[in-house]
Amino acid sequence: MIFFSIIVTFKPVAADLASLCQTLKNCKSEVIIVDNTELSYLKDINGLEGSTVIPLGKNTGIAYAQNVGIKHAILNGADVVVFFDQDSKIDSEFLSNLLVPLTTGKPMVVSPVCWDEVNGIEYPSHKLNRYGLPMKIYSNSISEPFYTDIVIASGSAATTSTFKEVGVMDEDFFIDLVDIEWCFRCRSKNVPIQVIPRAIMRHSIGEAHVKLGAYRGIIHSPTRTYYKVRNCFLLFRKRHVPFLFSITQLTSALVHNLILLAFVKNKSQYFNNYIFAVIHGILGIVGKKP
Repeated sequence: MIFFSIIVTFKPVAADLASLCQTLKNCKSEVIIVDNTELSYLKDINGLEGSTVIPLGKNTGIAYAQNVGIKHAILNGADVVVFFDQDSKIDSEFLSNLLVPLTTGKPMVVSPVCWDEVNGIEYPSHKLNRYGLPMKIYSNSISEPFYTDIVIASGSAATTSTFKEVGVMDEDFFIDLVDIEWCFRCRSKNVPIQVIPRAIMRHSIGEAHVKLGAYRGIIHSPTRTYYKVRNCFLLFRKRHVPFLFSITQLTSALVHNLILLAFVKNKSQYFNNYIFAVIHGILGIVGKKP
């Protein structure tokens, strides 16, 4: 089985990226780095030798960058594609544990158990109930793989036949909800998604965390706030996404990002992005923020 690891980067921390690349190469994975940084950011980073670096010269969004990596991997004979963020942290057994259920030529997606590096909290996967409402699923020290409906892209792997069945990432979303929309396409095509508890990955999400009683929030940049809100509106335009799921995502994004306005410094910038996100979402504007 030939597998390629795709890392989409944007101004990465050199040591983290080099460490991830080295671990992947030690696991006999081909490594593709697709760089969204405006300048040639990777040329001065040591430790990337043996990796294929594709500089895009501008921020094209994670969906487009992932698609560039997917197409390159398939053209070079990949049986399996694995996705990583630039700050993902894995051990030497990660890939051997993660890829066990995959069979060449059979559509399937597998995902690790992901932990937040800062707070030590497990990120759940989600399974839908009969009405399309998401339920959080935690590994709870389970050792055997289990089926789910929604996983995050980072750390997940898919056979290349999955992309032939389901298609590649939707570039309309640019960055946020790209993985969720793609998981729903897998679900609509009956492509199984499994979480592999023996495969553990650590990384961090967001720029800061807020804890207020039982409430936990993740603060992103003002621009990410735009996509996190606007893209929830785009879900309603996808027939394979259950209506009630779209409602819960939109309600959560509107309330969550409004609450976080109380904790950010540049409130006017966040608020402007929030308002434009709502307007553009209603209008159906897609891709990069105008």
